[in-house]
Parts: sequence; structure tokens; C-alpha cells
Amino acid sequence: MKEKVKYTKILLKELYAFKPTVFIAILLATLISAALPLLRLLLSAFVIQWLMEGVAIREYLLRLLVFIALIGIAQMGNYYFMLYQEENMNHFRDFMRNKIETKYLKLDYPLIIGKEAQERYNNASELTDNNTTLFGRLVTEIIELCSSFLGVVLYINILSQLESLFLVLVGVFLLIVVIFNVWQVKMDRKLFQAKAANSQKLRYLRKVYGESRITKDVRIFQMKDWFKQIEDKTIAEYHRLIKPKVKLTWTESTLVNIGIIGLSALSYIRSVQLIAAGAIPVSSFVIFAGSVTILAQTIMTLVNAIGKMNTSLNETKKYDDFMSQGQIFNHGEGRPLPKEPLSIELKNVTYTYPNNDTSTINNVSLTIKPYENLAIVGENGAGKSTLTNLIAGLLKPDTGEIYINGVAQSEFNISDYYALFAPVFQEKFLLTYSIKETVIQGLPFDELKYNRVLKQSGLTDIISKFKSRDETKIVRAVYPDGVNLSGGQLQKLKLAQALYKDAPVLLLDEPTAALDPIAEHQIYQDYFQFSKDKLSIFISHRLSSTRFCDRIIYIKNGDITEVGTHEELMAEQKDYFKLYEAQAYYYKHDKEEKEEEDEPVVTGGVI
Repeated sequence: MKEKVKYTKILLKELYAFKPTVFIAILLATLISAALPLLRLLLSAFVIQWLMEGVAIREYLLRLLVFIALIGIAQMGNYYFMLYQEENMNHFRDFMRNKIETKYLKLDYPLIIGKEAQERYNNASELTDNNTTLFGRLVTEIIELCSSFLGVVLYINILSQLESLFLVLVGVFLLIVVIFNVWQVKMDRKLFQAKAANSQKLRYLRKVYGESRITKDVRIFQMKDWFKQIEDKTIAEYHRLIKPKVKLTWTESTLVNIGIIGLSALSYIRSVQLIAAGAIPVSSFVIFAGSVTILAQTIMTLVNAIGKMNTSLNETKKYDDFMSQGQIFNHGEGRPLPKEPLSIELKNVTYTYPNNDTSTINNVSLTIKPYENLAIVGENGAGKSTLTNLIAGLLKPDTGEIYINGVAQSEFNISDYYALFAPVFQEKFLLTYSIKETVIQGLPFDELKYNRVLKQSGLTDIISKFKSRDETKIVRAVYPDGVNLSGGQLQKLKLAQALYKDAPVLLLDEPTAALDPIAEHQIYQDYFQFSKDKLSIFISHRLSSTRFCDRIIYIKNGDITEVGTHEELMAEQKDYFKLYEAQAYYYKHDKEEKEEEDEPVVTGGVI
């Protein structure tokens, strides 16, 4: 109950933050929705009463016209609020989606990686998908709940004037509806998995029917009758599963109808008795008789509305779980960034990914000198990218500390800290802008620097082939006249982006992985030019590319096992030597095989 109150406050707070006037609209819509059925009942009663009173035809028509106009205004108001509600719910969904996305962009990186983190975001985001999800249906549910509650109170009050016994009977009726509603919910939960599995089988079978790849098998192996038997069996299983649900629904419907008939019978009997005794006018019969049917329907609406609202409050937990996440890094006032050349020191740094038992980085200590070109190598999964993510402030060490010029990483404001690094990560994703906008990424435009980084990254030749040059839009799925860049072109674009940022530290995670050897060689020749005044950390699987670096560290299972220049590590003949020799043999052997081929041969295998 405590959580329900908490989530109710959250929903009301978000509605108020969106538009305070929405509560006025909810109140008016609630009153109109509850009043409309009663106004129709009163119209029928007054028509009979006016006739029996012998009201003059002109007066009669005038009263009738006024009452019809009143009902018409109420109906128009109800329709207006429906349109208002639909329009505002679309805006409210956008408002909530924006809050969720803004929160996601502000979350520290460790809070958005891993399966659980992604599920938290997905669960919250899905609440804004359409008008059937929480933030699309919320106002509708509030109006339905409030208007049905108000209606129940109103019609119980009317019927209690006829016979106090109605209070007891209505209580029994309400109890029956609630009990059956609880049973229905429990049964739905119980059947959910079995029904989902059965529906999945049927969907698969119907998909298979239209699968062109098996049409020959179906005919040659005479599988038609077999498929039909499986489908019939699956459908029969579905009917068997829902049989208890159907029985429960029939039982509920029967008892509810019996209750309505009983209440109606009592209403008719008491109304006739009171009319015969002269206690009430004949016109009141219409009000009392109609109130019974409306009350029964309103009670069922109220119980269903309570169930829906309970579901919505449970779903609010998904929103709260995501939005209530705190920060991991320092977002407050931090130390000023150093202006002198940077050195980076790692002291006893250990890191383990969420839900992993084994650490990815184990008690690593390392010092990187100012302007040093450092290569980090090792087999896949050794921890190379994790180490650079720790240095860049994307991940926080479990133990140990990282220092920039002797100042602990945690003492810097994290947003300021990110200004120290210009990365090219393995993951490549493009926003739908022009090449120029992508390179500049919102920074002030410097034409000399811009042209220089285009040349250094190898983008100049690529741009010259496009009609719109550097104004060419990328991501053709959005712009029909845009271009889809190849892997190598994309890598050069991301490299240009990093160079334009012109940060003190370059982080290059496989910057040439998608380039051919010739293009790669050219990039490495240029590398000395654009990295000479920076501290550079370079990750590569191609060990031949590490020879230009001042120092190489070899990582194995999260530990630094070798440190030195290319020549020194080759002389030691350990893991680095073995990996280098294996790659050299592969490239040489592959080249010899290609030279011996007289004609093209298509080969296949596991990548």
C-alpha cells in the first residue's frame, strides 16, 4: 500500500509538471461523464411528469428544448474533453519520453551498460510507446476511475431513498463483482505463459506455411496432413487451456445478470408500491428503474477501473526504477583541468563488469608519460578496451585510482574530464547530419583546422567523389540523396572527428580495422604528424601497426604481462612474439596462396 501511494504521487506530480490545467480538465470530464446518464434519466422522468401535470404544449416544448439543449451541451463538452484528452495524452507521452531520454543521456556510462541496465531503460521507454501504454492511457484511466466512483455514490444515494435494503443488496453485488474480478486476474496470470507458448506455436506454423524454402519438402515428403494434425492439436490445446476461463466468465456473467434482475425487480416492486400509496410520482419510476441498470454497469466499470489503475501503478515502478538512478561520477564542482602536458597513472586498478564473477582488469598499475605513443595489444577479450574506458572516465574502478598529473580522476567534474579525450571507439554510429557537421560535432568552426584534419584522416579524397562534397548527408535511410559510407570511409570520418576535437589525449581503439593494408599504412605515416603534441593510446589487433609506438603493453586475462618496444618484446619471445609471428605467417602464407591461384576460387568457412 505504501508503494501504491508513492507511485500515485509520482504520476500526479508528472501530470502537474506537464500541465497543471490538466487536473481542471479531468475534474470537468469526470463530472460530465457521471452526470450524463442521470440527465437522460431525468429527461425521461420529466417528460412523463409534465404530461401528467397537463403542462401547456408551448411550455412543454420549451422545457423539453431547454433540457435537450442542456444534455446536448453536456455531450458536446464530453466530446470536447475526449479530443482534449487524446491530444494532451500525445503531448504527455512526448513530454515523458523526453524526460526518460534526457535522463538516459545524463546517466553515467556504467549505468547504461549490461543487460539489466538496458532492460531498465527499455521498460521505462516502452511506457511511452502509444496510447495503450501507461503514459498514453493515464488520464483516461483517471477519468474512468473517478467518474465511475462518483456514479456509484450518486446512484446508491438515489436508490437508498427508495429502499434502504438496496444498500445491502448493492454491497453484495459489489462483493460478487470484486471476487470474480480477483479470480479473473489470478487465472489470467496463471494461464499467461501457457497461452503465450501456444500462440507462439500457432504463429510459427502459419509462418512456415508461407515459407518458400520448404515448399519442395512439403510436397515430396507429403507433409500437408502432418502440418494439419499439428495445427489441430495446437488449437485444441488452446481451447483446453481457456476452458476454465470461459467457465468462470460464464458464471460471473450469470450471477451479475441475476443480481441486476433482482435489483431491478426490487426497484419495480417498491416503486409501484410507493406510487400506489401516493408517496412518489409516477415519473420517479423511470429514475429508480433506470438507476438500477446504470448502477450495475457503473459498479463493473469501477471494479475494472480499479484493476487497470492497479496495473498502471505497478508499471510506474518501471519508470521510478529508471528515473531514480543516481550518479556514479563527480558531477559537482571539480578541480580545474591541467594546462601542462598530461601524464596518466593507474595504481592498482581493478574492474569487474556487472553480473560477472571474474574481473576484466586485475590490479593494473601503469604510468603513461606526456606525449607518449602507447600501444595496448592482446587477444580478444583480454581487457584492452576496458582499460581505455577506465582511463577515459567511462568506467569507474572497483578498486585503485587513476591520476591525471597526480590528481585523482574522481576529483574532476566528469563533464570537464571528458574534454581531455578525443576517442575513436570500435563501435561506429552516425547521426543523420552532413559529413562536415559530423566532423565538427557542434564545436566552433575553424577552417584551417578543419581542412587539416580532413587531409590527416584521409577524408579529402573521399569527399571529392561526392557531388555535394562535405555537405553530403549520411545515412541514406533518412535522406534519399544521402550516402551510405563503407566501413573504411566511416572509420576515417570518426578519426577526423576525434582530430577536430583536438583534445590532449587521443584514444584510438582499432582505428584502422576496416581499412585495407595500403590505406592503413598511409594512416600510420600520418599518425606521427597529428599525434606528436598529444598523449596517444592505441589499441590494435594487427601487431605490425604497433611498431611506430614508443612503448607496447601486452594484456592477458586482465593483467599486463609484457611491457617494452616492439624490438624488446620480440627479443623476449613471449606471447607478443608468438602472436606477431602467427600473424606474419598468416599474411605471408595467404599472399603466397593468392599468387599461386590461376583463377578465382570462392571459399567459405567460419568467421
